Amino acid sequence: MNNNSLLSLTSEILAEICENLSPKDLYTLTIVCKKLRHFLWATSGFTQQIWRKSRVLMYSQDSISPPTGMCEQQYIWLKELGNLCHVCRTQVDKSDRHLFWEFKRLCCKPCLSNKTTSFEDLLQKNIPERLLSCLPCVDIDNIDNPSREIFEAFLVTLPGSRGQNPHYWTSDVYEAYREFNALNGNEREEWVKKKRAEVEELDRVISEIEDKRRTELITSLMRYTLSTVQMTQAN
Repeated sequence: MNNNSLLSLTSEILAEICENLSPKDLYTLTIVCKKLRHFLWATSGFTQQIWRKSRVLMYSQDSISPPTGMCEQQYIWLKELGNLCHVCRTQVDKSDRHLFWEFKRLCCKPCLSNKTTSFEDLLQKNIPERLLSCLPCVDIDNIDNPSREIFEAFLVTLPGSRGQNPHYWTSDVYEAYREFNALNGNEREEWVKKKRAEVEELDRVISEIEDKRRTELITSLMRYTLSTVQMTQAN
């Protein structure tokens, strides 16, 4: 089927075809022509369903919905396909690939250091703790721990916990600070409630993703251990 015959199909038939392609193939189609790009980059429920069905078909265990405010295209790119730092746009290898759902960004270690600010430093810069309490953050002390994934697989973490050394994405903090300062007293209360609800929803999704990752890691470790024991006994 050539491009012209593909473009002559109805939206319903085109959607049915796309639902049976992999997300990587869908991304490839978006660069074929402007019509397909507009069709597949849309954020309508119709198009989101295409990407969701493609994702579940390709990654059969991935039934978790994206966080509120994140489209399927961004979710798939961050979780499965992305290999460029969000900041410097350089390619990152697997060992340096840090996906931060809290910030909805994929970045390398140097950019993480440059683009985030600690909780204590933000307080010293007169950013209200009340504001920081409703913004996402990560415990940066865990990032460079080579045993982090193994140990965390056996730990139960509390969603929304700041950890020992919480860091915030600096530009997001100051954007939120400007929004906060532009409001009056009652509006600020509603704004804080809304932001906290968004963070709670994000925490819920992150918790689901992390629980799944831990389960997969524990299963892999158990299989490896069983295989090692069987090989030892055979010898």
